[in-house]
Amino acid sequence: MTRSWTTVTLAAVLLLPPAGAGPTPVAAAPGGPACAWPEEVGADAHNVALPDTNAHYWVTPFRVRADREITVTGTFPDARYASLTVYNGLRGTFTRNGVSSARTDYQIAPDPGSVNPWQQRARPGGSYTLYLRHQVDPGQANTVPIAPAHASDGDVGFLVYRTYLPADRPTVPARLPTLTVIDRGIPRTLRPCPAAVAPPGPRRPVLPPPRTAPDLAFARGRGNDELFPNPDSGYLSAWIHPPHGDRVVVIRGRAAASPDTPHPSPWPAPGDDMRYWSLCTNLRRPYYPVVVNELPDGTVDPGCRHDDVAALDPRGYYTFVLGTEAQRSAVQALPGVTFVPFSLEHPRARHLVVLRNMLPVDSFPYSVLDAPPNGRARPAAAAMGDYYPRGAVCVLAVLAAQGPAGCGLPD
Repeated sequence: MTRSWTTVTLAAVLLLPPAGAGPTPVAAAPGGPACAWPEEVGADAHNVALPDTNAHYWVTPFRVRADREITVTGTFPDARYASLTVYNGLRGTFTRNGVSSARTDYQIAPDPGSVNPWQQRARPGGSYTLYLRHQVDPGQANTVPIAPAHASDGDVGFLVYRTYLPADRPTVPARLPTLTVIDRGIPRTLRPCPAAVAPPGPRRPVLPPPRTAPDLAFARGRGNDELFPNPDSGYLSAWIHPPHGDRVVVIRGRAAASPDTPHPSPWPAPGDDMRYWSLCTNLRRPYYPVVVNELPDGTVDPGCRHDDVAALDPRGYYTFVLGTEAQRSAVQALPGVTFVPFSLEHPRARHLVVLRNMLPVDSFPYSVLDAPPNGRARPAAAAMGDYYPRGAVCVLAVLAAQGPAGCGLPD
């Protein structure tokens, strides 16, 4: 996830006892956590930090202790993607003794008698156990570092659980992993947290806006522009002022191949360039929410379009048309295009458009993760070639009559 996760971190850290708390019984060990997964981030939860509307993110904060371990027990979800990641406070992921603090679904070994459906074909639901420890070794299965080697007692860490395209959401509540905290060798299984209410934060985001190129020039932001970034993902972003009148924004590029299913499947798979990609419209205030338009008929139009729903032409190119909800029917009547909405509530606000690429295979050299993270459009375009998203403002009637070429984009 990118940008300022202010409300989430404030709410989560407030659940932790202070770092200097005095001795307490092990059942309520200093530094908690008091319960599991106190914060959910997403379009229908805490809509902050540019979430993808097809994803859900859960956060548990904890304090580092020399004698603390955390055991995660869960089941492989019915989803396109899942991961568990430990963050060193707000400084990101890390390695310790050559072991990464992130585990992607296909890297997690199943419990005896279970099968990981990202490793071999199987139904989801098999079980796994992941261990967060100080002493880690590359030869250990399912063991990740709980903190960097230089961490001190009382430092704050975060455990984040992500799922993308879960097949059972939103009609079925997510089945979250169980967390057991082990302090001084004594285990304590955390109860699920009650629904959390984020405390009030500052009126403006703590961080400045992403340092990108001019409007409609997509660039990969600098690494220090991100908080809790998913190490499997890369993001190109561009600022866009919604055009007036009968004009729309057209974005065109070649689509990477990805699994055409919301269910787990063995990874990597022949013919796939990456696990997932999407394009989303977002606002800056408050705290970089994704666009979610509540329509008069009671339905909701999310601001993201992912790989499965993006229309492609015979050459494998997408054409996203960003417009108002009033322009939706006219745009959707055009062949080979995919409508993406601007905000209904804030139609004149400057929007941040984000192209997300997740888990590209080693043999695919044109993903966002291959673009240099320097906030510049030209090097990103050179690195990604035809897969780079090129944009233009265009009169809708011209697009209808002449296609993307009439808007000055590759045909």
